[in-house]
Amino acid sequence: MGSLSLPVLIGLIVVSVDSVRNIPSLAIFGNHLPIFFLAGIVLFLLPVSFISAELSATFSNDKDNGIYHWVKRAYGKDMGMFAIWNLWINSLIWFPANLLFIASTFLTIFFPNVASHQSVLITLMVAIFWFITLLNLKGIKESARVAYACLLLGVILPILILLVSAAIWLFKGLPTHFTLNHGLELGSASHNMSALMVIITSFLGVEITSVHINRVANPKRTFTIAILVAAILIVALMFIGSIAMAMMIPAEHLSLYNGLAQTFRAILGQFGLGYMGPAILCMVVLGSVGALISWTISPAIGMGQAARNGYMPKALGKFNKNGVPTAILLIQAVIITVFCLAITLFKNMNDFYWYLISLSTAIYLLMYMAMFFAGMKLRKQSTQAGTLLKNNALFYLISIAGLVGVFATFIISFIPSSQVLQQETLSSYLLQFGSGVVVVSLCYFGFVFYRKRNIKNQGVEVRVVENNL
Repeated sequence: MGSLSLPVLIGLIVVSVDSVRNIPSLAIFGNHLPIFFLAGIVLFLLPVSFISAELSATFSNDKDNGIYHWVKRAYGKDMGMFAIWNLWINSLIWFPANLLFIASTFLTIFFPNVASHQSVLITLMVAIFWFITLLNLKGIKESARVAYACLLLGVILPILILLVSAAIWLFKGLPTHFTLNHGLELGSASHNMSALMVIITSFLGVEITSVHINRVANPKRTFTIAILVAAILIVALMFIGSIAMAMMIPAEHLSLYNGLAQTFRAILGQFGLGYMGPAILCMVVLGSVGALISWTISPAIGMGQAARNGYMPKALGKFNKNGVPTAILLIQAVIITVFCLAITLFKNMNDFYWYLISLSTAIYLLMYMAMFFAGMKLRKQSTQAGTLLKNNALFYLISIAGLVGVFATFIISFIPSSQVLQQETLSSYLLQFGSGVVVVSLCYFGFVFYRKRNIKNQGVEVRVVENNL
């Protein structure tokens, strides 16, 4: 299967989380950005990074690792299944939204005449996902290299361009729209809640690469370094990029939907380089492809672990020679194909995009709740000192801070955007959204029933054999 080097592992974590697409939705908060960034770090990124690094190091010698293994060790196999189900179904719901961005941006740049043709858009979305699936079937080492290249070209390079543009902007004496002296002023309650949710959701996914820890040399040390360095890079890239964008473009002129294209067009236009806009958008698309590569394989490996524990047919728990669950990856691709075809049911693409993002976020946060509770229980049961966080009080304090951030974001995720409320009433939206979260989360009981039925049938078979002896 091969091993992952430290730089590639760091890159895989960063590309799973960081995206230039997130920067306009962060920069839109303008002068309030520093305090909300600090809150997001303290209430989410720092707890997730430290707790996942601690749990990964604790079980670094086990055959399996990751969210399923952690929660299983704390609360049993059924709760482990609940955690990995919420992670996997979150990725399935998120995939079409990301594919929609990739395909629509690509077509707008290269084939604008057919960009509005739904059939062409869906065909391209499906083709991209199947390409990524086939790439992941070659193993994490091969796909991680491609994801690393996507990180360099699709995340780091565009942010460097933003920073250079900001430096030139200041040098030329152009008007700036961000000042640190007002950075700690807060706005309305709704503004504050929206900002906190946007920033916390921009940090989702730091822990997903923990399933690859058995492919790393000296895993306890290497993975701990990787996740902490990655967290620092994520904060640095997002914060500096957001500040640079907020400085050059007024917050009221940014849009959550087209802010990226609009911003680069406005910035480059100041320097007579507007023709470079499409090239930079292509880079951003590459960054999104890198995120898809990581998210396609990591949760699927966790589902493969659950299949080996009897929650699905044994065939789904088989890993190929490259260390990936072939059947689950293929089933996942078929499901995404169906989801992409379902886009035809939505007249308004923005509504479709918002609903997918909101639903996947709420479901994902349920997994984080399980992770923090599992971490605290495992620490309470442990007779050994921690690897990274040796002080128990500090461990519990960080875990509680994470739970506060997760619970707050979960509640806020039920609040729809103003665009959505123009189409339907708040009560109608909450009913649909809440039902979606409940139905998707409760589907995991089907896996629990499947496992218990198999255990019961195996018990009957054993008794029949014993009676015949």
